[in-house]
Amino acid sequence: MKNKIRIFFLSLSMLSIGFFPSFASTEVVVKGTGFNSFSKGCSKNKPRDKGLHEATMEKAKKKAWRRFVSKQEDDVIDTYDDNEDEILENLDEFILDMSVLNQECNKSSKTYELIVRLTVDDRAFKRFLTKATGNTSKQGALAGQKTLILLYPRMVDARIDARRADVNETRSSFVGDEVSDVDDSSASISERSVSKTAKIKGGSTTASKLIYKMGNRQDAQASATRALRRFKMRPVFPQNLVAISQREGLDSSFLNELTNEFLTEGNYSFESLANLETFSMDIGAYGYIVLGSIDLSEARVDQQSGLPRVTAIVNIELYEATMDGNYVLATANESYNAVAETQEEAQSVALKKAAKTAIEGLFTQI
Repeated sequence: MKNKIRIFFLSLSMLSIGFFPSFASTEVVVKGTGFNSFSKGCSKNKPRDKGLHEATMEKAKKKAWRRFVSKQEDDVIDTYDDNEDEILENLDEFILDMSVLNQECNKSSKTYELIVRLTVDDRAFKRFLTKATGNTSKQGALAGQKTLILLYPRMVDARIDARRADVNETRSSFVGDEVSDVDDSSASISERSVSKTAKIKGGSTTASKLIYKMGNRQDAQASATRALRRFKMRPVFPQNLVAISQREGLDSSFLNELTNEFLTEGNYSFESLANLETFSMDIGAYGYIVLGSIDLSEARVDQQSGLPRVTAIVNIELYEATMDGNYVLATANESYNAVAETQEEAQSVALKKAAKTAIEGLFTQI
């Protein structure tokens, strides 16, 4: 009798495997090839050029990923195209494993070729697209709305002692730590960076004032435009306001004062904020305002790749601009990191990533 019971339960188990869907991750394996030229020769079948092996592997990974996407149905590809930037920024969340199948460092032709095998979590990929599709109603509500973008990317230019008013050329140092947030359905890693700006004199720490220089504002505005495009919204920039104010006979000089405050005082004044509110009510050309700074650190050496690593610290606010005034809807205080071949490239990547991701996050909160 016991044997019959075991056989019965075994049969049920086999039936459940055959007729009910499995909720385990579906693994899809794809291959990709990366190719690069080098100048400094080979060592252990890898190029001596700093960071070239990692850059070639990244090329191979992205090529394998593109092959994975190309195999999807047309409707899946359409949804992917609408969310491609966000997916690529979080690509590792969809990759279960990556291994090198073959690598060849050719000294005669000075070329390096790498073939990788990527194991993709297809279920996680489809789950993300399902959530993205679910945001359609929010996109529809925001579609066509205009947003004023007042972003101030900046880097420390000088440090002034508050008591002596003399310039201290000591650079800012950034300390970062990573925090993992893991639950049954997802895992994420966020980073927190703290800027240390103390000056030591006579055995005590004295307060110091930071003077900033403007970063690449065009990069910040371009990334903001891409973020708004996800919600089918349109951007308005300070230069647009100047043109409108000249035509309407309004005073837009507060925009210059606002820029000066972010570079010399660290943040906006209540007077400038009030002027912005009055101007917004007078002009009525936009429904939302994104206001704040993105601080870019000096490059540090990334421990894994040995390449320059830059942190972008975001402090921005989202306002709703109405005829009754401006009202804060959401805030973003977070940091993003980027690694690249040069400090300038790392700063550019970090800035673009920070601007786009943070603004998307603001509108997702409302």
